[in-house]
Amino acid sequence: MTSPVEAARRYNALAEAEGWHSTCFAALDFKHRALLDLLAIWRRHAPPGGVPKRKELTPRMLRAHLGDIAIYERTNEGRERYRMRVMGSRLSLVLGDLNGKYLDEAVPAKFLKRWHAAPNAVLEAGAPLRFFSRAELADKPFITGEYLMAPLIGDGGGMDMVLACALYGPTVTSSKR
Repeated sequence: MTSPVEAARRYNALAEAEGWHSTCFAALDFKHRALLDLLAIWRRHAPPGGVPKRKELTPRMLRAHLGDIAIYERTNEGRERYRMRVMGSRLSLVLGDLNGKYLDEAVPAKFLKRWHAAPNAVLEAGAPLRFFSRAELADKPFITGEYLMAPLIGDGGGMDMVLACALYGPTVTSSKR
């Protein structure tokens, strides 16, 4: 495991090298109140210095966020592979419905490395991270999301799940005049 700052640095170096419009931050100063609220729920259920269990974060507890969340599960199949255990309806509207699907079967190959990099960074850090990323997978680069991604202990007892929540707005680019 590495520090959140180092995990963010590695993600950002990869994003720059690959030309992704995506940035990771170890600082959790979210612009959207809903992401701060979800982070507070995550922290409330995490043991001191640890990570909460997925089963402790019930749908009732997450009710206000259900449309905007996803839960990634890293499977142990001898290769890097993620399954989207849950994907909220508002998130599906932006990115497409990936509920229950393996990313390597549902995401175009040119985006797969990027889709693995964010949950990998979170699991590497063992802590929540903040991301800003354009919705390019869905051919919507005019939409940018602010994401909270936080590790979870899966049903088998290992840290192999990631809770993600995304809120979207228009992509803002600097204009040169």
